Amino acid sequence: MGLQDTVTGAVRGFVNRVRRDAIAYSICAICGLAVLILATGAAVMALIPVVGAVYAQLIVAAVFLLVILVTMFRLQRPAREQARAVPVGASAEATTQRQAQFAQIAMIIEAVMLGYAMSRKR
Repeated sequence: MGLQDTVTGAVRGFVNRVRRDAIAYSICAICGLAVLILATGAAVMALIPVVGAVYAQLIVAAVFLLVILVTMFRLQRPAREQARAVPVGASAEATTQRQAQFAQIAMIIEAVMLGYAMSRKR
């Protein structure tokens, strides 16, 4: 089994898993939408005897509008900076360590690519 077969198998496995997850999430989204529709209908029917047909629908619409406004407000708000878990002086050490790890990973990838290229030149 060559490198190409290994990579192809890994990619197929990944694609199959993503496809299965996409189908599952689609089913969940459709069911969630159905629950939302049924809950909205139930809320309107429950409010009709109390406030009347027109106001019941307006109240439910206002609730949905409030959800939209709150969501949009939260999306517009800038993200807060996370509190530093690392002391300020230690950030230079962390950067140096990340650069060293990156260099090690780059060397490993380069060695694998060189080995593969040399094996294909037979």
